[in-house]
Amino acid sequence: MFEGNVIVVAAHPDDEVVGMGATINKLVNFGNRVQVLFLSDGVSSRSIPREDTDKRQQSAISALEILGCKEVYFTDFPDNQLDTVPLLEICKVIENRFTNFMPETVFTHFPFDLNIDHQLVSEAVTIASRPKSSSKIKNLFYFEVLSSTGWKFGSRVFSPNLFIEIDNEFELKLEALQKYQKEMDPYPNARSLEAIEALAILRGASVGGKKSEAFEVGFIRK
Repeated sequence: MFEGNVIVVAAHPDDEVVGMGATINKLVNFGNRVQVLFLSDGVSSRSIPREDTDKRQQSAISALEILGCKEVYFTDFPDNQLDTVPLLEICKVIENRFTNFMPETVFTHFPFDLNIDHQLVSEAVTIASRPKSSSKIKNLFYFEVLSSTGWKFGSRVFSPNLFIEIDNEFELKLEALQKYQKEMDPYPNARSLEAIEALAILRGASVGGKKSEAFEVGFIRK
């Protein structure tokens, strides 16, 4: 599907599975080496945390193991407060991971999500991925996260132009999401298993398939 190493850079543990869990599994099955980098913990900003940071990190490791990905990295930028951190610091962490891993394909958040952490992670990843002549990065893609990507009212909406078929991988995505059970809500909330399946069906049907995960292309270099 893609050549070389693949990295997924996400703001919080659970974004990666909601956004592209089945694609992660598909990439692993295709023989790609896949890493996931988290920039924040996703729980510490809440007045009443649903779980502590260590448990959330273990949930991420367990979820990604289900999907076949065993290379997981965590950083400790403040949750839902990335706007208090100099963008340069965020870029440096991402660039260091890129230097160590040498990815050819990068996935991250849609730049116009409602969540401020998603926005800033996307901006930092885009900067770190800029297509310099010396860069190994050939592909940059943005994924969608229900309850954030679809809620950016009044600005540019997510317009997918890459669809990855996930008929065979979708059940593993649901299994991985069970590891983030404390973050899932009952239907008809956007962050529910039913809504995630409905989106996969919609994305698949829009390109003549059954289930797909959808992405916007940042760039493709050949």
